[in-house]
Amino acid sequence: MSVDLHHEITGDGPDLLLLHGGAGGIADLAELRELIGTGRRVIAPDQRGHGQTPDPGELSYGAMAADTAALLDKLGVRAASVVGWSDGGIIGLLLARDRPDLVSRVVAVSANASNDTEPSPFTPEAAEFLGRITPDYLPLPQGREAIDPGGAAWPATAARLIDMWRAGNDLTLDDLRGLAVPVHYLAADHDIMPLAHTVAMFEATPSAQLAILENADHRLPQTRAADVAAIITRFLEAEAPATAGWLPERPGDAATS
Repeated sequence: MSVDLHHEITGDGPDLLLLHGGAGGIADLAELRELIGTGRRVIAPDQRGHGQTPDPGELSYGAMAADTAALLDKLGVRAASVVGWSDGGIIGLLLARDRPDLVSRVVAVSANASNDTEPSPFTPEAAEFLGRITPDYLPLPQGREAIDPGGAAWPATAARLIDMWRAGNDLTLDDLRGLAVPVHYLAADHDIMPLAHTVAMFEATPSAQLAILENADHRLPQTRAADVAAIITRFLEAEAPATAGWLPERPGDAATS
């Protein structure tokens, strides 16, 4: 059963769905939202168990994608641009797979495919950290105090989030090969997923672009918001992203007058 997501809507214009990362909330992408929101209606939800949305006791990528689809259905949104960071990027790709009517294009920032994917979705350091992380490492998300005074319920939610990260998502490279919308993958050169994994996702997606931000880490939408916004804006405003590599014309192919 879907959960009603706390959300904020700002601006006017074409719809843009902005999806935060894991263990966070709407406030995490405040600077990025301001930079890319001009001339757009930005819809920013808190996922279940995040921000000001309650934790129903089940946390999974599939459930979050279903909640997000239900929100867009409720708002009457179709063919929105989607920008998602980390877990939000995964949710954006799941929406493009499962509800392509809701999505016109996706920017997936530091997202990954399933844990079974080769190359692996995590660097050795990130995998080791994921194996030992405990709920007390995750601070109460900004805004959650409004529904969880003192954060008494947060450790149980944080434990479920860690379990979700360890289980991973069900997004495969074959799923990416079937996507019907343009996708822009954006990651950092010191991200938590290996570059080879991001490249594999890019190469599997029929209409895709790729950018790797140098001297950056997984927090790039926060620490490098202006650079990330510039890349996103170019992609959102492009008429039609390239779908194939350039090949020289054969003799006789060019039109003659």
